[in-house]
Amino acid sequence: MENSKKKSIMIGAVAGCVALAAAITYKRRSDNTGLAVFKGQLIWVKCRNADCGAEYQMDKKDYYEEVEERTTGMFTPPLVCKECGEESIYAAIKCEKCGLIFFKGAVPNDFRDRCPECGFSKIEDTAKQTKRR
Repeated sequence: MENSKKKSIMIGAVAGCVALAAAITYKRRSDNTGLAVFKGQLIWVKCRNADCGAEYQMDKKDYYEEVEERTTGMFTPPLVCKECGEESIYAAIKCEKCGLIFFKGAVPNDFRDRCPECGFSKIEDTAKQTKRR
C-alpha cells in the first residue's frame, strides 16, 4: 500500500476515534444527574389537597428531576398536581396487601412503609424473611 493511502487511512481512523470520544463525553455530560437509571420505572404520588386527593403514577426519573429542580432547602418540595394544579403532590406507597395508597410514614414511629389500613410493611416482611434463612 502506498504511503499516502496509509496516511489517509490513519488520519480517518484518528478522526473517527476523536469523534467517538466527543460523542461519549457529550452524552455523559448531558445526563450527569445519574437519574437515567430510573427512566421507565413508576412511582406512586398522591395529592395532599383535601379537595382533590388524586393518586396516580409517574415516571420515577421525571419525579426526581422535578424534585431536584424545585428543591431549595432540606425538605422534598411538593410537585404540581396534574388534577387540581396545586403544589401538593408527594411520593406515596401502594400497599401490596390491600392496595391503599398512602404517604410514607403514615404510621408514626414505625416502618415508613407501614400501611395505616391493614398494617402490612414490606420492609418488615423482607426483614422477617431474611431472618428466617
